[in-house]
Amino acid sequence: MDIFVTVGMGRWPFDRLLQAVRPLCASHNLVVQSGTSNVTLPCCTYRFLPFQDFILQIEKADIVITHAGNTVRLVQRKGKVPIAMARQASKGEMANDHQVDYLRYEEQQGWVVPLWDVANLPRLVETHLATQARILAARPLAQSVPGEVVAAILNRLCEKWIR
Repeated sequence: MDIFVTVGMGRWPFDRLLQAVRPLCASHNLVVQSGTSNVTLPCCTYRFLPFQDFILQIEKADIVITHAGNTVRLVQRKGKVPIAMARQASKGEMANDHQVDYLRYEEQQGWVVPLWDVANLPRLVETHLATQARILAARPLAQSVPGEVVAAILNRLCEKWIR
């Protein structure tokens, strides 16, 4: 199974998530974007990826495991349900707990598979394709809007405001 793991592009390392995915390297094809972490993994790892390569990895992956940040929406926009784990301020992974709050919100909406306990990761991966199919059947994600449509709407709004 192809799995893409990302901890985002920010300055905060997320060693706890990377340590949790280490055992998956032996049984799955992982590509990992490790960011500022110094954790060494026995699988294909990049500190940072150009945005287009990052999106390509999301598209190619059977499963995306991510921090509970902006990447959650990118994964959802590609028609997938991410497994997401929140950075926690108490563990020195972030300045505050906004990712915890965001993950709770996404969990309540039913749009994400939350990873609250790293011990659950192997089970979540094992069952993810079935879980994702069930979630998408029950709660389809909104499709992304083409850039030209967004630009046209913004142009109309600007014309109204400028007059």
